Amino acid sequence: MSDDIQPQHLKLVKPPNGPSDVLFMERRCSDRAPMIGQATAIISDSQDKDHPSKKICTIELANISDTGLGVIAKEPVEIGEHMHMTVYIQPHGPEGGYELSGTVTRCNKTEVGFDIGVSVPTRSRAAG
Repeated sequence: MSDDIQPQHLKLVKPPNGPSDVLFMERRCSDRAPMIGQATAIISDSQDKDHPSKKICTIELANISDTGLGVIAKEPVEIGEHMHMTVYIQPHGPEGGYELSGTVTRCNKTEVGFDIGVSVPTRSRAAG
């Protein structure tokens, strides 16, 4: 594992083409970089400590920032501290893959699916 590799170095992340999308009145505290491609996600519900549930699905990558990840899913995901999503981004050529885990903080219906926000409290790590 290499700590000097960052998700924004992946070819899946498109460079921003304009000013920052962070507005003064928003809660957002870091710039988002658009992403393209699909990834695999595991959604875990830890509300029932004795019988946690897990579900696997394919998601569309939307954006990434220092504090989280935005994805599009075909089905809604419950939000809350007990709902966790781990996203597995496959390696691309010489780039290593990534595993990002966090808490589901947003799920809004859109015309293309469900816009899901995942808060990632710790730094991303390269899959080894």
